[in-house]
Amino acid sequence: MKRNILSIILLGVVGTLCFTQEINFSGELSSMWGMAAPWTANAGDFVVGATDFTGSLEVYQGKGTLYIEGNANYNALNNQLDFDLGEAYIDYADSNWGFRIGNQKVVWGKADGINITNSVFPEDSTSLFTDDSSLSVTAAKFSFSGDFFNIDVLWIPFFRGTDLPLEEGSPLRNAMIPSQVAIPGVGTIPVKIGTLQTPELALKNCEYGLKFSGYFSLCDVSLYGFYGWDKMPLMNYSLVFSNPPIPDAIKIDGEYSRLAMFGLDAAFPIGATVLCLEGAYFQNRKMQASAETILGGGEIGIEQHQIMALAGLDWMPSGWTITAQYYCDAVLNKSDNLERKDAFNHGATLSISKSFLQDTLELSLSGLVGLNDFDSAFTLDGKYSLSDQIKLSAGTYVFLPGPDGDGTYGKLKDLSTIYIKAQYSF
Repeated sequence: MKRNILSIILLGVVGTLCFTQEINFSGELSSMWGMAAPWTANAGDFVVGATDFTGSLEVYQGKGTLYIEGNANYNALNNQLDFDLGEAYIDYADSNWGFRIGNQKVVWGKADGINITNSVFPEDSTSLFTDDSSLSVTAAKFSFSGDFFNIDVLWIPFFRGTDLPLEEGSPLRNAMIPSQVAIPGVGTIPVKIGTLQTPELALKNCEYGLKFSGYFSLCDVSLYGFYGWDKMPLMNYSLVFSNPPIPDAIKIDGEYSRLAMFGLDAAFPIGATVLCLEGAYFQNRKMQASAETILGGGEIGIEQHQIMALAGLDWMPSGWTITAQYYCDAVLNKSDNLERKDAFNHGATLSISKSFLQDTLELSLSGLVGLNDFDSAFTLDGKYSLSDQIKLSAGTYVFLPGPDGDGTYGKLKDLSTIYIKAQYSF
């Protein structure tokens, strides 16, 4: 309701400005079709059939800007049409200060495709095929700047969690949440999805963020602080009975827990390359307990100190863009009752792209490998520009299990996809 009220107000403002101010309208229409790869269990089945229209409107008045972006998506697989208000905010920028109020996307950190400090903001996890997975939050951001620094103060009064693939028929839900489980002595029973209990809408439950950025001759440095709510819920498992003592199903509900994060990042130019470092510390973060612990009467969340870090290199020789990263995620004093099996998780990413034919053809390869289970995911993509407005692309998403187990990405092995895509921008 709050988000709808905000959009109506902003649209009304647009109506009053349209006759006298500079206006820019741009957008993109894209259609993507994909089928399961030949080596998957559902080879040849369509797994992607999406047509998206995204439009954005900018209205300028002096030092102020009003920006609205909306999206319409048609999913041909389930014949569903959805509308989403992406961003809708008023922005004012003076020489040393400014503010932005409304629905806006906030992105922290310098990592490519790996969330370290940015993990405190929600994202869209319902699809593997989204170019930009970040979600907007309803917030007020106040900025102060000098010659060598910038300070952002963030107030988020309304909670928004990560969008999860919990809908019936979602390929990701089927891959990540079993439809039924076997219980010794009972047999196989179904798994039912319940509700996610969000924080109460109250002043005490608001979220706060602070970012300080300094720009120096040797490096750029940013410091972060966040106090709010974890964007991923803690899952609670309970047995459902209609005729005790034999359960009929396992029900999964969820709730969100408080979160505090302190982080930093830095970028050091070294000749033709840039060294990027990023780290985050989560104090007493409640982490998911195992299903066995919860069904045995234990708590759904166990407080742990967590450290996440990343080091990467960006290199852009003529026509090439290369990014390599190493990341890690460590839990201090890990409890045996956690859902995650390892106290220390780590992995590496590599992204390579090259332009050809006077920059009309771009080939890219990006991959990620988990170094605990040696599971991996990679994307191979070719994009050809017929004109400045029209682009055609084709490629594949591949998910591979490790030699001794699925790991995180191996669970998605049957979602490996071959796709084609067309885009028109204006």
